[in-house]
Amino acid sequence: MKKSILVLWVTSLITFNGCGAVKGLMTYGTDPSLETIEQVHALPRMNSVGFEWKKIDDRRIHGINIYRSDASKEREGFQRIGTVGNPYATHFVDTHVNADSTYRYSFSTFAYGKESGHSEPIEVRTLPPFSAVSFVKAYRVAPSVVKLLWKPHANTSINSYIVERSVDGSEWKFVSQVQGQLMVEYIDTFVRSGHTYSYRIIAQSYDKIRAYPSEITKITL
Repeated sequence: MKKSILVLWVTSLITFNGCGAVKGLMTYGTDPSLETIEQVHALPRMNSVGFEWKKIDDRRIHGINIYRSDASKEREGFQRIGTVGNPYATHFVDTHVNADSTYRYSFSTFAYGKESGHSEPIEVRTLPPFSAVSFVKAYRVAPSVVKLLWKPHANTSINSYIVERSVDGSEWKFVSQVQGQLMVEYIDTFVRSGHTYSYRIIAQSYDKIRAYPSEITKITL
C-alpha cells in the first residue's frame, strides 16, 4: 500500500512540474527540428516581467521552457524558471525578480522529452522602485516620547509606511508599519534619554513594492 502511494505521489509531482511554472525534475534531449521561439517581446515592471511571443505552428510541440540568468552574476548560467504546458499559450510572467535589476532570458520548446535549441537571449531591466518619501522629521514631544512626521507619498499605489530605527549608530531595525497613504505620523515611546535615535521611512505599495528609503532624521534625548 505504501509503495502504491509513493508511486502515485511521484507521478503527480512529475505531471505538475511538466505543466506548471516549477523548476526541476524533467530533463531533455535536444531535437534541432523543433520550432524555436522567436520575436519575444518583454514588458518589465518593478517586481515582474511579462513576455509575449508568436504563436507556435509546429503541431508536435507540447509547451515552452523559460530560462533566466542574473546579469549581475557573471558566472551564473541560465536556469529553468518556468514551463508553459500549453502549446497555444503565447504569454508568461516572471514574478520572481527585483526592482532595478537586469536579467537575461532564453526560451525553448519541447515535445516527447526533447527540447528545441534555445532562443537568442534577451536582456531585460526591471523598473526602479518608487521615489523616496520626500520629507521626514523627528520631534521630542515629551521626555521619553519621539513623534515622527513625514510627507505623504505622491504615488497613489502606496498604502503603508515602514518605520525603521537605529539607536546610537547601530544597524537599522523594523519598528512599525503605518497603514494608509495619508497616515503620516508615528509616535515612538520606546526611547530613553542619553541616546541618539535615527529614523527613516520606507513607503510600500499595495503589491508590496518598497520605495527607496527616505532621508535620515536624527534626534538626541
